[in-house]
Amino acid sequence: MDDTIIVSAFEKLQIPLMIVGPDGKISRCNSATDHLFGFTPGHLLGRSVFDILPVTSLAELNAYITPPAIDVTVKGMIGRKKGDDPIALGAYITAWTDAERGQQHALVLRDITDELDVERLTRQELERTNNAIEGAHIGTFDYNALTDTLIISDIGKKLLEINVSETTDVDLNWHARIHPHDLDLIQKATQLCLEGSSDTAGYEYRLRRKDGSHWQWIRSDISVAQKNEEGKATRIIGTLTDISDQKATENALRVSADQFRSSFDNAMIGMAIVDTKGAWLQVNSALCDLLGYSEKELLTKDFQTLTYPEDLGGSVEALHRLVQGEIKSYQCEKRYIRADGAIIWGHLSVGMVTDAEGNPAHFIAQILDITEQRNLHEMKSEFVATISHELRTPLTSVLGSFTLLSLMDDEPFTDEARRLLFIGKTNADRLHTLVNDILDFEKFSAHEMQLVPSAQRIIGLVEESLLANLALADKFGVRFKESCLDRGLTGFFDPERFKQIMANLLSNAAKFANEGSTVDVAIEKQEKSIKVSVSNIGEGISDEFRDRIFKPFAQAQLASTRKRGGTGLGLSITKQIVEQMGGEIGFTSEKDTKTVFWFTVPMADPNSFGRPVF
Repeated sequence: MDDTIIVSAFEKLQIPLMIVGPDGKISRCNSATDHLFGFTPGHLLGRSVFDILPVTSLAELNAYITPPAIDVTVKGMIGRKKGDDPIALGAYITAWTDAERGQQHALVLRDITDELDVERLTRQELERTNNAIEGAHIGTFDYNALTDTLIISDIGKKLLEINVSETTDVDLNWHARIHPHDLDLIQKATQLCLEGSSDTAGYEYRLRRKDGSHWQWIRSDISVAQKNEEGKATRIIGTLTDISDQKATENALRVSADQFRSSFDNAMIGMAIVDTKGAWLQVNSALCDLLGYSEKELLTKDFQTLTYPEDLGGSVEALHRLVQGEIKSYQCEKRYIRADGAIIWGHLSVGMVTDAEGNPAHFIAQILDITEQRNLHEMKSEFVATISHELRTPLTSVLGSFTLLSLMDDEPFTDEARRLLFIGKTNADRLHTLVNDILDFEKFSAHEMQLVPSAQRIIGLVEESLLANLALADKFGVRFKESCLDRGLTGFFDPERFKQIMANLLSNAAKFANEGSTVDVAIEKQEKSIKVSVSNIGEGISDEFRDRIFKPFAQAQLASTRKRGGTGLGLSITKQIVEQMGGEIGFTSEKDTKTVFWFTVPMADPNSFGRPVF
């Protein structure tokens, strides 16, 4: 063939082509080849092929071809571009012997850099996928409907306890240990896919372990990979996952839910699940009986409409703290209106349930009927109050008589008479204090004590209290001392009741302080309240008495109490005053060292919160 025609044909082809002669030089080359290696047209013609290909001799180039073949396709050959930059090449190489020119090699080349990048990324993605599948312990399987063969991955075989090397009768091994009640489900789901009714299916089934010890739960998800012309599946692929732990958790949750439902429905006290606005979400039969409504009727009501109007505001502060997450639950006693109009007393316990993000979801409320107990308590309170009132009138006369007699200087008394007058007056004073404490205690217990909170400068109330109780300090040989960094602190409290609290705490501190010591009163600001502390140095509070210290008529040591005096009601009354005014009270004590009683005064009006849910 005329060389001019060959050269023209080479140039017109847009595929990089070259012919290499027996001396290793490029005898034919088109511009596409020059461009592939970054050269100008005609640059490679006559140059050694070893300069651009990863071979050093024709024998090495010819070694790519394995006889009797006369050609070969090579992928991943790394050539050298202009400037020695590497280039990934795919090459088709063919060799022949020309009678005039000797051994010839023709090469068709292409740049496969992008292809290799894609393959590399694909390999990486496949490796990540395999790692994820292995990490998640997910088995895979491939079912060929035409040959009725099932191929299962190694992880799948391990899940199904099939030998990894086993290649025959896999399907029989898989079916033999499936729970009989689950076989029908599996067959129906698979049949839907095979018939073309569905492209995907998922099912869960039980598989007995080979040792027969227990049932293992398996989740299988399948999808149609290939269909024939009729739309029926010819190949199905799927995954296998061990969900035994998940099923065990679900079963535990189901048992827990059943237990709660049974406890809720069959509880002997009224129970309800209430939303954050006070609407009933669920009620039990005991609550329906308590309030006199059917379940259907009660679910149309809410707590507000069934609560006695005067008791609506009783738990505002506790509810506010519950919603804010400051407390986990609270309890109170209040009245409710039955369907027949009767008023009953209930002991209400409320707990908050939060969602996954910690936000209030709903309340769990329990109401115990305490109407009978309240009636008995009121009868007892009325009896005690009546007796106390009846005692107060003659006692006042007796106390007045003793006082007048002790002040009479014109009528001389013998020493024995004066001793008897002193004993009589002292015991009359003690009895008068006891009667007053009992009356106060009953009023506070029945929530009948009138409290009038107002904005008060706390340091002023404390100083008035210290002055009023100086005689007590002198009696027990102690000194009172107050400290306050901010004398302008203002809190909301009933001033008279504040002084009563201080009198009780100062009296206790003075009685049980070491003679000659100091009783310290400290005032300090907190985030939402003012803390008032009364501390002394003395014998401290015994461990066995700590849990009873705020209970009525509690006495630490009978002999010690008789020596110092006291009714056992002071701290109980103090606690009721503090809590009914929206504060808190507590104490700390170390044996034979320091004892501190403290209470808080709200800095904001405790009645300023919104309308309660309960």
